[in-house]
Amino acid sequence: MSRAARLAALVLLLSFGMATSARAGFVIVNLDGAGEGFNDPTPVAPVGGNPGTTLGQQRLNVFIKAGQIWDAILQSPVTIRVQASFDPLTPCGATSGVLGGAGPNVIDSDFSGAGFPATWYTGAEANRLTGVDLDPFDDDIGAVFNVNVGTPGCLPTRFWYYGYDGNEGATGLDLLPVLLHEIGHGLGFLDITDETTGDYFAGQPYIWDRHLLDNVTGKHWIDMIPAERVTSALNTTHLVWDGPAVTAAAPHVLGKRARVVTTGALVGDFTSGQGVFYSPLTLAGTTAQVVLVADGVGTTTDGCNTPFTNAGAIAGKIALMDRSATCTIAQQAANAQANGAIGAIIINNAAGPEPPLRGAAPVVTIPVTSLSLTDGSALKTALGSGSVTAKLCLDPVKLAGVDNAGRVLMFAPSPGQPGSSVSHWDVSAFPNALMEPSINPDLSQSVDLTFHNFFDIGWFPQLVSVGDAGTNALAFSHGPNPSTDGGTLRFRLPSSQRVELAMFDLSGRRIARLVNGVLDGGDHAIRWAGTNDRGDRVAPGIYRARLVAGDVERTLNVVLVQ
Repeated sequence: MSRAARLAALVLLLSFGMATSARAGFVIVNLDGAGEGFNDPTPVAPVGGNPGTTLGQQRLNVFIKAGQIWDAILQSPVTIRVQASFDPLTPCGATSGVLGGAGPNVIDSDFSGAGFPATWYTGAEANRLTGVDLDPFDDDIGAVFNVNVGTPGCLPTRFWYYGYDGNEGATGLDLLPVLLHEIGHGLGFLDITDETTGDYFAGQPYIWDRHLLDNVTGKHWIDMIPAERVTSALNTTHLVWDGPAVTAAAPHVLGKRARVVTTGALVGDFTSGQGVFYSPLTLAGTTAQVVLVADGVGTTTDGCNTPFTNAGAIAGKIALMDRSATCTIAQQAANAQANGAIGAIIINNAAGPEPPLRGAAPVVTIPVTSLSLTDGSALKTALGSGSVTAKLCLDPVKLAGVDNAGRVLMFAPSPGQPGSSVSHWDVSAFPNALMEPSINPDLSQSVDLTFHNFFDIGWFPQLVSVGDAGTNALAFSHGPNPSTDGGTLRFRLPSSQRVELAMFDLSGRRIARLVNGVLDGGDHAIRWAGTNDRGDRVAPGIYRARLVAGDVERTLNVVLVQ
């Protein structure tokens, strides 16, 4: 017998509404009243591939688009229902505000097809694994978004962008990746264990807890007592995800880690933050002497006032600045460049790791880096006793957003952030990942590492088939899975025999024949380039590999991602 529970702390309290179908697999349940939200009749022009001609229709179209993207990935045999509305949300002010939120309405355990007993799964995942709707009277996900964005009292310089093409510009808020992010939470990318008490929800672990690893203690959350989980949730840069699918995919998704390498009065190799709007760092890097900025006003080392009083000393050097509470990092970087600096280092003004570089900086062409308060303070101290030369560059080996063992970091700030801590990737991931705690401008339609995470938490059935023991044994496997390039299909033949190996889409149509002939007995590895028989790249999605050898046939799923 299955066990189900409502997530009272996560559920959005929404009233009955009219259902509107997306593509097969997803239904958007419109909870807005007449003339508001999805039903707003304000005329608008189609934008970025969205054909809607009213504000409400464009909003609904983006929800439908997000459902289509997730449906193509998940291929659940059970319809996934998303309750949704646009309503005023607080807090929201001139420079910050709540954009929206979503989460699962129900969780289940001990159902047929569950990977682990006495373990919670979101309702949508449980339905997918068991093949039936376990909670037919509950919609799977609740979602609400802020209708006030762009009004005088709520982010007045910003606006919701309803296109599909990621062209929101510097002031737009691209709704599509925000939706993909929030629906991702509702599908299972979240932690329901209370990180402030360490207690499991209703006495059972969530599937998430099996892959949360503290790389200091070497313990997974399922092996900890509550007090240890509380400590681990605050163990910044040391709480990692060790699921095999995410770990294997990280080198194909994440870029190299940014760093500041110093010599002279301070010898060190420090991790740096990175940003979308700044000149990309290189392996060769930019090397110069470091000079602390002096601007003569307020916090004189933040570079918010220009020209600098030591502009002559800054010219041709790397400018070192404290992060400001009064001007943006983009403005600091622009001021450093205007005063002749060939690079910039921003020191965090709060405890914790190096900050990501936020904000648009179209005029900035110099490399910009950031350091933690601890590392930056050491650099400033060293400058008081001698000269320091720094190279702003990329690490040739290490990835951004992973630990030294290649495991992706989870967001574990100290102090904690309820609702965000442990339920997101760390902000050090770069390029930015969909499931970081803040929306970033380099996101559009890719679900990047979230897709691989769903393999780790059990959304997809076992992908490896092994032949029966005996003289006609046939082992068949594929890896890495998921992959961005098609991966390698491996099989072992007990003897020489005729073999056909082909790829099919989910409708059963053959798209590529990889082998059709006699092969010797033994091990074989066949690459699939993610292309069809014409050599064209096929769309991301789930494909079936079918191996026929003699009178034995094996099939397995192969997942291709962007």
